[in-house]
Amino acid sequence: MQQLTHVEETNGRGRMFLDDGVRPFRDGIHRMLTLLDGDARWSYTLARAPHGKDIDEIGPDWPRSFIQAGGAADRLAMEVRYVEDDGKERQYAVGKPGGQYTGDPTETVIIGGNEFHVYPNEVFTADEATDVFYGYFQNDRVPDQYPLRRLDFSAYE
Repeated sequence: MQQLTHVEETNGRGRMFLDDGVRPFRDGIHRMLTLLDGDARWSYTLARAPHGKDIDEIGPDWPRSFIQAGGAADRLAMEVRYVEDDGKERQYAVGKPGGQYTGDPTETVIIGGNEFHVYPNEVFTADEATDVFYGYFQNDRVPDQYPLRRLDFSAYE
């Protein structure tokens, strides 16, 4: 068994360490993504665990950097948030290589009863999302082949 380095959440709560005691890390991530149904289980988040803290010691301001997927296993949208070199948090939609970013997003993903609009290359299956999540798990970054589209939340601040 490896050291517990990452925490996972479903629906923004229910934190637990990602553990390879039952299945390898990649398989555990895949399982959680396949359980998403867009309704009762509508999101899955993975973030590096704060060093030296147990689950019940993690505060509400954590995590600042993470990857998350929302929707159902056959139709997911993904976002990643990084703390950039300037100390600011920036969030990005994750896409598949080769997408076109012209016009308004045309695809709808239902996440917890809400509609989110994304570009066609930003819709993933659980199998496809597993590759991105596992890359993030290994390097704290989305693998380079996946384009990131910066999201602007300034209207909500």
